Amino acid sequence: MADPLDRGVMSTADQPTSNPPDGGDESGALQNLADEVRGLVDDLHLLQSTPEQLEEASRLVAGARSRLGDSVRLRWYEVPDEDLDDDGRSRLRTEHRQHSLYRGGHNPLAPPMTVTREADSDGRQIVVGELHTGRTREGPPGRLHGGFLAGLFDDILSGAPGLVDAGPAVTARLEVRYRKPTSIDADLRLEAWVERRSGRRLSARARCLVAGEVTAEAEALFVTVTHRQGSSEQGSGR
Repeated sequence: MADPLDRGVMSTADQPTSNPPDGGDESGALQNLADEVRGLVDDLHLLQSTPEQLEEASRLVAGARSRLGDSVRLRWYEVPDEDLDDDGRSRLRTEHRQHSLYRGGHNPLAPPMTVTREADSDGRQIVVGELHTGRTREGPPGRLHGGFLAGLFDDILSGAPGLVDAGPAVTARLEVRYRKPTSIDADLRLEAWVERRSGRRLSARARCLVAGEVTAEAEALFVTVTHRQGSSEQGSGR
């Protein structure tokens, strides 16, 4: 389930998340470090190294970890509202997006996916996610893992409520239909849009394309919540 802060109205400035936001040297350094860790994970899957090379690399990585300090970064939901001004709240939300599991440029586990808004050929507003997948996301031989694709769908669909100013929401149901295998080492384009809205419930659909061909489709049901309510529901295992 994607986090409720990803469900809010997305401004044009909020959408791209693969590039670091304006915020000084710390943001750029985080981006660079996350990129290096992503590259390290890719190399572990790609390269056949000797035991000696692996031992030396392990020592270097351990040394790098020891240089990160021990101060724990607070998440947006761990800071009382009364302790934040508008600038602080904006900074925490930017940090939250940058550490997203699928689009966060500061999260080494993220591809990362770049998210924007567009109008399709019918003039309908859609949320678009673009990313490149490698063998770290492999499921069946040469194919993208279906669970990873389902996660991408949940993330890109989380932007749909913002298309109709629905505010934050959580996923109540997600259904994925795999039309054909999705290759690894491919450029993926995901598109999501709103189908209908009734009260607090909103239905949205999405599709995944590789070279213009649909490989999978998804449908989701969202329920709108407050930011704090959303974090509480997620913490209870929903």
